[in-house]
Amino acid sequence: MLEVVGHRAYAAEHPENTLEAFNAAYKAGVPVLETDLQLTRDGVVVVNHDATTGRMWDRDFVVAEQDYSVLRTLRHRVNSDEHFMAVSELFEWALAHPDCVLMLDIKFDNDKLLLNKTYAAMRDANPDMDYWRKHIIWGFWTLDWYRYGVETGIVADFRVINITMSLDSAQEFIDYSAGVADPHFKLHGLSLLYVASWTRRFRDRIAPIVRKRGLTVYLWTVNRLEDMQLTRGLPIHGVITDDPVQTAAYAQIVGDNAVATAEFAMPPLFSREGWRVRSFCAIYDVVDAVLHSSWANRQWIGGWSLAGLTYKLLKTIHFM
Repeated sequence: MLEVVGHRAYAAEHPENTLEAFNAAYKAGVPVLETDLQLTRDGVVVVNHDATTGRMWDRDFVVAEQDYSVLRTLRHRVNSDEHFMAVSELFEWALAHPDCVLMLDIKFDNDKLLLNKTYAAMRDANPDMDYWRKHIIWGFWTLDWYRYGVETGIVADFRVINITMSLDSAQEFIDYSAGVADPHFKLHGLSLLYVASWTRRFRDRIAPIVRKRGLTVYLWTVNRLEDMQLTRGLPIHGVITDDPVQTAAYAQIVGDNAVATAEFAMPPLFSREGWRVRSFCAIYDVVDAVLHSSWANRQWIGGWSLAGLTYKLLKTIHFM
C-alpha cells in the first residue's frame, strides 16, 4: 500500500509546521511527517515553509534577515499558543515520538550552514546518530546540496531524496549517485511533483531506472483520490498530502501498487478527467521548459532571468 506522508505535518486541518499539527498527525498514526527548514540571521535552524513569516505568523519578517530571539516572539495567526519553532525543539519532539520519521525539506536558497547546524542539533538532542539515520530523511532541491552533504560526510547512511518538479533534476541526482563509489552516500529516492509522474518521459525513462536501482519515489502534493489512482502501474512508494487521514483512506481504495501488474493508463481522452490530466501535463511541460532551459536562464533587465522570475512567482504563491 502507498505510504502516506503528512505535508507540513497535517496542513489541511491544523496550523502547518506547528507542534499542534505534529501531535495531531502522530495521534492519527501518520508514519512520516514532512516539514521545512530555514536559517535565521544568527544561524538558528527554524521550522517554516516560507522565507518570510507574514502568511502564518502575527508579524512579517524575512527569516534570513532576523535573529531567532525576535522570531521566537511571533505567535501563530490561528493558534496563538504556537510560537516560531527551532529545529532543536522539533528534534526533542521526535525523541519523544520514536515511531515517526521526519522528512526534512531543505530550502535551497539558504546558506549551506543550515546543513551543519541541523546535523549539530540532532547530535545535541541525541548523540546516537544511528537513531537519527532511522528517523530522518534529507530532502534536497538542487544537486549542490547533495554534493555538499557527501563531501562533508553529513549525509552518510542517511536517506537522501531529491525534491523536484523537474525530471532533469531527478536524472542529475541519479547520475551523481551512480558516480559515488562509497555506498554510504547513495541516493535513496525522489520526491516529485505528482504531475511529472504522468509524463511519458517518467514512464519510459525514469521509471525503469527507479525499478532497476530500487529507488523510493514519493509524489507531492496529492490530495485527490483520482490522482492517487493514477499511481497504478507506476513505481510509486508514497504520497505527500495535506490531509494524511483522508489520504490513508484513499490508499486503502487504491491498494498495493508496489506489485501492480497493470500498466499505467491515461483517463479516456474525451472525459473530464482525461482533459484535466492532459492539460496539467501540457502546463507542466511548459513550466519545466521555462525553469530549466538555457535561454530562460539568461539574465536580462535588472539581472533577472525568465527562470528566476518564474521561481520567484512560484515561491510568492507558496508553491515551493
